[in-house]
Amino acid sequence: MAKELTKLYPMVQFKKDTWEIDEFDQASMFLLVGSEKAMLIDCGMGIGDLLGAVRMITDKPLIVVITHGHIDHTGNICQFEEAWIHGKDMANASPAPLRRRRFDVSRVAQRQKGAIGSPYNMFRLYPFDLNTDLREPGGPMPVLHEITAGMAFDLGGGRIVTAHECPGHTPGEIVLLDHATRSLFAGDAINFNLSAASVPVETSLRALRRIADMKNRYDGIYNRHHDFRPFGAPLDDDCLPTILEMMEGVLRGEIWPTQNPSFWGQPMPLTDTPELSEEEAAMKKRMANRVTLRRGRNYLAIDPGKIREE
Repeated sequence: MAKELTKLYPMVQFKKDTWEIDEFDQASMFLLVGSEKAMLIDCGMGIGDLLGAVRMITDKPLIVVITHGHIDHTGNICQFEEAWIHGKDMANASPAPLRRRRFDVSRVAQRQKGAIGSPYNMFRLYPFDLNTDLREPGGPMPVLHEITAGMAFDLGGGRIVTAHECPGHTPGEIVLLDHATRSLFAGDAINFNLSAASVPVETSLRALRRIADMKNRYDGIYNRHHDFRPFGAPLDDDCLPTILEMMEGVLRGEIWPTQNPSFWGQPMPLTDTPELSEEEAAMKKRMANRVTLRRGRNYLAIDPGKIREE
């Protein structure tokens, strides 16, 4: 008899009909429930029965939106029949290979001291099993729909969620504004530890300025990782203004790279690194061109070869 997949995700309802679902420190998903429909924002690394956990909260028809096509946002996408994602990230909507996802999950767990191998396996703090709860996709890819700037999703009862383009972390990154709760769900587009090297800094800055100009429409920004904010709480108000200041400095030629400890924590042995696919090798090569800048708590990774738009 197959073991039932875990549904024991930490969850917190931090506003009316609004939940943050934590995938065991890998990433967070957000669930917004209206009177007629619900929206799930992102699908994590692929641990456990995400759909089952959502159904413990609501049985309403579900709209699944992926903020961008990275490994820790698409892992459980195959549990759903349909999903929305920006066209520029649609090619990366499929879950990453299992070996790669297990490697990344192990690294985060090692950093957090949650569920790793010797000598900590006697202190398994996460209610999941790496070999059972993180697996190959259990079904076909969902039907993918292209999300575009300004698209509005009506969840019923006056709960409207609007999509806004915010390229930087990926070319197709989007953020979602929930007008009812005055909440901005930012994926990885805004954070104190931000990689914005996929497009020219000038492009990313323009998008982030548009988001900043909307500040009278939201009271808090909720990004996809609660590493620089408490679980269920927004980012501090200085995060986005400092990003803008740093990017404006880059356009003025103020680029002073800094050496920082890895956010992964102690590196895994090189012998444990999975063999890279052609796509992953190309991504690693692109990342090698990045430099990291720092101002206070803010870290910003850019590609110094991508400053101005051509």
